[in-house]
Amino acid sequence: MRDVFSGNGLNLPVNNRTGKGLENYSSAKIEGFSPSMKLILNILENHGSLTQKEISKLSRLPTRTVRYALSRLKDEDVLEEHEYFQDARQCLYQIKC
Repeated sequence: MRDVFSGNGLNLPVNNRTGKGLENYSSAKIEGFSPSMKLILNILENHGSLTQKEISKLSRLPTRTVRYALSRLKDEDVLEEHEYFQDARQCLYQIKC
């Protein structure tokens, strides 16, 4: 069962598998990431799949910073990008398992 997170005016599901998802990646690799990349990974780990807009609202980071961090995380092969069927202009991001 998924709980709902209502902070920041969002009603987003909270992932019940908190603390999982990054276990496949070495801590040395993650330590080399920027603070914004680490924050986004933490948010995705706790909330599951989110759009860029949702990540921006939760993190309170500028949209450009979130976009760059997501790009870097995809380049590092840590994130997956999926189609968001509710709005074809957006994508869902999640940590690769």
